[in-house]
Amino acid sequence: MEIKRLKKIAYENGILAAQNERLHIEALAFLETSGERFHNIRRAKMDCAIFDRHSIEITAGELLAGRFSNSFSAPEEEKELYHKARKMMDASPLGGHWSASTGHRVLDIEKLLTVGVEGLLAEIEEKRLALDFSQPEDAEKAVVYESMKISLEGFCRFARRFHDKLEALAEAEADGELKAQYQAMAANFSKAPYKPSSSFYEALQTSWLLQTATCLVGDISLAGRPDSYLYPFYLKDTKAGVITKEFAEDLVASYYFKHNELYGAWPASIMVGGTGWNELSEIMLDAIRRTGLVNPSVAVVYTPDMPERILEKCVGLIAEGYTKPSFFNDRVVREGLEAAGVSAEDAKNYIHSTCVEITPIANSNIQVATPYINPTKALEHVLGGGQPLFGNEAWLERSTPINVKTFDEFLKSVKAALSEIIRSRMVVNAFDSLARKRYASSPLASALTCGCIEKGLDAGAGGAKYNFIYPCFPGFVTLVDSLAAVKKAVYDDKVITIKELSEICASNFDNTERTRQYLVNRCEKFGNGLEDVDAIAVDMYDFIRNELGRYRHCQVTGTFHPSYFAWIKHGELGMQAAATPDGRRQGEALSENLGASQGMDRNTPLGVVQSISKIEQKYGIGGIATNFRFSKSFLSTDEGKKALASFIRHFMDAGCFEAQFNSVDQETLLKAQKNPEKYATLMVRVAGYSDYFTNLSKEIQAEIIKRTEHSQT
Repeated sequence: MEIKRLKKIAYENGILAAQNERLHIEALAFLETSGERFHNIRRAKMDCAIFDRHSIEITAGELLAGRFSNSFSAPEEEKELYHKARKMMDASPLGGHWSASTGHRVLDIEKLLTVGVEGLLAEIEEKRLALDFSQPEDAEKAVVYESMKISLEGFCRFARRFHDKLEALAEAEADGELKAQYQAMAANFSKAPYKPSSSFYEALQTSWLLQTATCLVGDISLAGRPDSYLYPFYLKDTKAGVITKEFAEDLVASYYFKHNELYGAWPASIMVGGTGWNELSEIMLDAIRRTGLVNPSVAVVYTPDMPERILEKCVGLIAEGYTKPSFFNDRVVREGLEAAGVSAEDAKNYIHSTCVEITPIANSNIQVATPYINPTKALEHVLGGGQPLFGNEAWLERSTPINVKTFDEFLKSVKAALSEIIRSRMVVNAFDSLARKRYASSPLASALTCGCIEKGLDAGAGGAKYNFIYPCFPGFVTLVDSLAAVKKAVYDDKVITIKELSEICASNFDNTERTRQYLVNRCEKFGNGLEDVDAIAVDMYDFIRNELGRYRHCQVTGTFHPSYFAWIKHGELGMQAAATPDGRRQGEALSENLGASQGMDRNTPLGVVQSISKIEQKYGIGGIATNFRFSKSFLSTDEGKKALASFIRHFMDAGCFEAQFNSVDQETLLKAQKNPEKYATLMVRVAGYSDYFTNLSKEIQAEIIKRTEHSQT
C-alpha cells in the first residue's frame, strides 16, 4: 500500500473538504420537492437526489471508496437556479427541508452489518402494516416509515452506483494488480448493504459507506467502536485464511485516510477497548502511527484490567508526539450514564462523539455544546452592578439580586446571575428544539437509531431512546479562580475593594500591573490541590449540575447535563469577556478544560488530579476534558514513559473522567507560529479534540503555548 502518496491525498482532500456538489444537488432537490406535504418525505427525497447524482470519485491505490467530490463545477445554466434555491432555503427555515443532524450521531452499524437494509425494511414494513389509524399518531408514523423506506432504498442505489463504477474501472484497467483491486472493491458492493455483510472487507466498506452517505446528506455520523463490531468478521476471515493480518492493517490505514478526506479537521471519533481488547484493537492503535493525520480521533476505554502492553503502546504513541489516544474512565462514564437514566446494558456501549461528550451508541440523539455558556459573564454582572464590564451583551433577561457585603453574599449574587443566564439559554434551546421536532428530520439516521422504528418517530422528533442535551461551560475554571481571588483580595486580605476590582477589570488592568501580579501569583488557583479554591470549584460544579436538572427538553426523555471542554470557544468567548479577577486580561482565552487554567498548575500534574478528583465527575457526561502537556525530552526516556503510564493509572483510580496529552516542546510550537508552512501537519490537543496547530487562531495557539510543560510527574 502506497502510504506516503495516499497520506498526501487524504490530507489535501481533507483540507479542501469540498461540499460544493452536495450543496448544489440539495438546492435543486429543494425546488423539485416543493409540492411535498410532509417534511420527513421531502427530506428523504432530497437525500435520495444526492445518493443518485453525487459524483463517485475513486483514487487509484485506495482500498475503500467514499468521499466528497473535489472536482465538481456547477453547470453554468444551473448556477442562477442554485443561488435562487439557496436564498429560498435560508429564508424558509420551516419549509421541512432541513436535516435534524446533531453532528454527533453513532448509528447502529452493527445492526446494518447483521441484518442489512433488507432486514430494516422488513421491520419497518411490519410496523407499517400494524397501523390501523385508530390512534391520532398513526398517520404521522406512516409518514415516518415511508421516509425511512425512501432513504434506505436510495442508500442501496448509492451502493449500486459504486459497484458499477468499480466494475467499469476494472474493465478499463490494463494493470493486472490494479484491475484485481477494483474487482475486489466492486465485490464489496455486490450484495451489501442490502444483504448482511459476510466478510471483514465487505463489513468495513459497508460501515464506511454509511458514514459517507450520512455526511453527504449533511447528517454526520461517526464510527463508534469498530474494533468491537468488526472483530467477529476479522476473526472469521483470518482463521479461514481469507485475509492476512497485513492486509487488514492496510484496510485500517485506508479507513483512517478516508476519515481525513470526509471529515477534514472535524474530530471523527473512534473508541477502542472496553468491551475486551483484541487484535483488531491493537491494529487500530498502530494505525495512528502509520497514518499520522489528525483523524480519526482515537480514544481508549480505560478499565483497571487494561493490559500493560496496551497501556505501554498508548504511552509510546504519546511520547512520539501523537495527540492520541485519549483515555476515558469506563467506570466513571458508565456510572454517569446510568445516573442519567441509561440502562446498565446500554451504558456499556458509548463513545466520545467528536471531543469528550458521551454518546450512547446506536440509540441516542445527543445535542452537544447546546449552548456554549460563558460563566464569567455572571461574575461581570455582579462586579458591574448589573451591567457587563465589556461588550454590550448583558446576557440577562431579568434582573438578579446583587449583594457584595460578604463573600458569601457575593457568591450568592454570582449564582443568581448564572442561574438567570442558564435560564435564558434554556429558553432559546426550548424553541430551537421545538422547531427541530416539527420541521426537521433525519430519515436515514432514524432507521438506524434504536427507538425510532419502534415508536414510529424521527430521531429529531424524540424517536431515539435517549435524548440528552449538553450545555458547555468554557471558562469554568476561570470563574473558580476569579471567585477565589475575590475572596482573598477583597474579603480576606482586604487589599482592594469590590469597586476598585470592578474598575481595574473594566480597564483591563491599565496601570495596575502590580495588582494584577498579586491576583495571578498570590491568590490560590484551582488545580494545585488547595482546599479553599477546590471547595469553590466543587460548590460551583454542583450548582451548575443542579440548575440544569431543573429543566426538561421538549422531548419526553430530554434532560440536560453539563460539559467542561471548549472546542475552540474558549478563545472566542475570551474575546467577548472582560478581564477577570484571576489576572486574565481581556481578550485572552478562558480556561479550556477541567484542570488548571493555562500555566497555573504549579504543583505538578498530581496537584491537578488532587483538585479535580474532589469533583463528582460522573455527572459530567456532557464531557470533561483534562489536558496535560509533557516535554518531549522527558517522554523520550524509559523513566518518563513509565512515569506517564503510572500517572494515567493514578488519574483513573482517583475517579477522574478523561485525560488527553500533548507531547511537544515549546520551541517547536514557537517555530510553527513563525513558519506555519513548515509545520502543516503538526498536531496538538486543543480542548477536547486534536487539530493541526497551524489551523488554529492566534488566540488558541497562544493559549496552548501558555500551558505548563511538565518534565516530571
